Amino acid sequence: MDEALLIESLGIEFAHDLVDNRLTLFHNQLLALEDGGAPFDNDLYEDTFRRFHGVKGTGGMYGMYCVSTVFHQLENYLTLLKESDCCDKSDVYLKMHGELDLVDKMARAWIDGERDLRQFLTENKSSVHSNETVLILEPLKSVSDQIVAVLQDNGYETTLVNDGVKAMQCLVLGSFDLFVTSEQNRFINGSELIAFIKINPRFSGIKTIYLSTENNNKWAVCAPDIVIKKDSALLTTLDCAIS
Repeated sequence: MDEALLIESLGIEFAHDLVDNRLTLFHNQLLALEDGGAPFDNDLYEDTFRRFHGVKGTGGMYGMYCVSTVFHQLENYLTLLKESDCCDKSDVYLKMHGELDLVDKMARAWIDGERDLRQFLTENKSSVHSNETVLILEPLKSVSDQIVAVLQDNGYETTLVNDGVKAMQCLVLGSFDLFVTSEQNRFINGSELIAFIKINPRFSGIKTIYLSTENNNKWAVCAPDIVIKKDSALLTTLDCAIS
């Protein structure tokens, strides 16, 4: 058997192993991590991370690059589980189970002869919040570009502004499902805009996300729905929070 046929055969065998064995094991490991309570089970965490990393590498070896992409994201989510100030851990676990279900679809498609799995990633992301709108107030372009990309990947229609007055105008004149803001903005700061949304019944349907640089935030009027630390895990945490 030549090398190409051998890799093809091994790839199909790997896909079968995912469907028949590994994905069930991974679901069970996540359930055990979630039910373990405190202290966090570091041994189980390390074993799960190692197994995810192995699938990521093996998937790439057999050309299943989208499977590798999902397991890279799963590694990021595992890292989040160890962060005390990340979003609700139950949301992280729910997202991870969903990602494993996506891998199951990909592996079954691979077994059936499909070799371009990108459609599964696109459909999974864009369907989450299709037809929903988000207003983003972020003055730093290097940050705002990345936030917009994450939100658009999840199906949102995005509106980006760079100062508080423009954000207020958009809120009054437009219709949004989500508002994302940092604190330090020109003219009107982020916490003031969140308070404006929270006390106005007209905006009761808007979910608010606050991007914080502080560990302990104090709210003069109303707290946001979700607080996300503005650090290296920002994009992963945001992706989890809006899922």
